Amino acid sequence: MGRPDRRSIFSCVRTGVAALGLTVFGSAGVAYGQDVVITTSGDRLVGEIKRVEKDVLTLETAYSDTDFKIEWEDVAAIESKRQFLVETFDGRRLSGSLSPDPDKKPIVQIGGTSVPLAEVSVVQPFERTFWSRWDTALDFGYSMTRTNSAKQLSLGTNTSYRDERYVDVIFANVFRSSQENAPETERWDLGNDFRRLLGNRWYVNTTQDFLNSQEQGLDLRTTIGGGGGRYALRSASQHLALGGGLAWTNEKYTDQALPSKDSAEAYLGTEFMTEKLKITDLITRFTYYPSLTISDRYRLAYRFDLDFNLPGDWYLRFGLFDNYDSRPPEGFSSNDYGWSNSFGFKF
Repeated sequence: MGRPDRRSIFSCVRTGVAALGLTVFGSAGVAYGQDVVITTSGDRLVGEIKRVEKDVLTLETAYSDTDFKIEWEDVAAIESKRQFLVETFDGRRLSGSLSPDPDKKPIVQIGGTSVPLAEVSVVQPFERTFWSRWDTALDFGYSMTRTNSAKQLSLGTNTSYRDERYVDVIFANVFRSSQENAPETERWDLGNDFRRLLGNRWYVNTTQDFLNSQEQGLDLRTTIGGGGGRYALRSASQHLALGGGLAWTNEKYTDQALPSKDSAEAYLGTEFMTEKLKITDLITRFTYYPSLTISDRYRLAYRFDLDFNLPGDWYLRFGLFDNYDSRPPEGFSSNDYGWSNSFGFKF
């Protein structure tokens, strides 16, 4: 067998490089060529739909370093073979691939169901894997005042899961404050609200809340409950929920001389969330816990968070919290409240 000449070797190398190039660019074409967006002006954009929220479609393409931002009212049709979760302004949740309706425009078909584009509130990729359906936000705040050596530290996280029928929110907050000639104040809370949606408005839920508060002498308050509620209004970008149920509470105190306390409670709560303010997001929760086993005892829990959206997924948060107990242990405060400023990131 003869030795291959130099021209044959170079020819093989060129062929290999060409094949590699076709593979790389072909792969890129597949990665970015799976979704199609057609605008009202007739432009056809090919790329990857990242999301639709706040009346803006975000499209990633191979031919631009930055994502395209397209006003939702300027979109005439969208198409993708990938799976998406679509929410409408009237609270419907649909999942499936996206395809235009050939006879009616502007209408999108999600898994065979036709929906006018004007009724679509949110579109987000809906991967089949469980862990890809979670969204998380982390924030951190610190402030110091020289005059009285006041220092304040806050940490917070919020993780949410949602699909067609289930919504789960897990949150945690740590707050610490100190100043000269005053005792330190420290508190943390951890909570979970799991909801099973029943149609577009009703839901059943379970709740778990854990609170540590030096101000109220609580080493740990554990509250576990279950009930249901209804959305007075609901879309992916805004909702108002009203609910109630029954709960069991156990309280252990920082003063070891105080025995732990158990209480059966009812609870009534409301929650309002809106992302329709363009540059800010707002969520506020209020819950009333009347005791069923301790006479004249009730509790109130309130939370207010206002996020100012920054470029990318960054945000600034201003938050307020308040926990009130009508019958706290002797020597401790009935009210535990505070505020924080923090800087965070959503992913």
